[in-house]
Amino acid sequence: MKKKFDPIQLVEDDGNTIMDVGGWSIKKYRLAGHYCNIFTQAMRNKWNLIYLDLFSGPGYVRLKESKQIIKNSALIALSLEHKFDHYIFNDLSKENYDSLSQRIQDSEYDGSYSIYNEDANHCIQKVLQERPSFNNGKGNLTFCFLDPFSLNLTFETVKELANENVDILMLHALQMDGNRNLTYYIREENERIASFTGNPHWREGFEKMGNFKGDFMRFLSEEYDRNIQSLGYLNTIKEMIKNNTGRGIYYLAFYSKHPLGIKFFEESRKRIDEQLDLF
Repeated sequence: MKKKFDPIQLVEDDGNTIMDVGGWSIKKYRLAGHYCNIFTQAMRNKWNLIYLDLFSGPGYVRLKESKQIIKNSALIALSLEHKFDHYIFNDLSKENYDSLSQRIQDSEYDGSYSIYNEDANHCIQKVLQERPSFNNGKGNLTFCFLDPFSLNLTFETVKELANENVDILMLHALQMDGNRNLTYYIREENERIASFTGNPHWREGFEKMGNFKGDFMRFLSEEYDRNIQSLGYLNTIKEMIKNNTGRGIYYLAFYSKHPLGIKFFEESRKRIDEQLDLF
């Protein structure tokens, strides 16, 4: 019997940069990995498949609790049985960029990829323009994983993606950044939330809710959903990620313009539920 696919892959320290993460990240990487696996199996003969990771990290992460080292989303996507036709990686950190570059070179992967060391909000047009032309009569279909640790990803960047045929899995740091820094973001001169949601008048809506800090996470989530659905995406699917105490710290939000993307993501959620006690 063929062994069931598990995105979580233990690796050894290779001397390059390793990012420390909490154990709750396992669920995030499993969800992204399962979606990639389902996506490439189902669509590989119909489309030119592109993987886009604008916050790709160094390739390896260390779990703070167990000290085990695993591949992150970028190298999980590169390790699939059915590969994407082209991979695009980007990270603002030079250390992360250098380490991921080295790990890709050291891997068995010999296919097509691009890697950038730029601000995700400034390079999106460039990375999309520099994709290869396949010239095979098939269109392009992209899966984009967005894993920022704060609310620094602008809505303008997401709008650029929305012009393409792109499914998006995005981390919303609504508790880690939003709630924690509400006292700063609520100030008139602060533009972080306007840039994140795409709504410069967001304070008016929040004021109608009473300006309660406990409602800010929900407000941001609903505001974002409304705005991204105006770009043609279907109803959002969210997966809450909780820390070791059971407290929600961020959402993983999935966006697709096609019901098949929604179906693939729901199947991915089922598969991570089956594997949560296996690591």
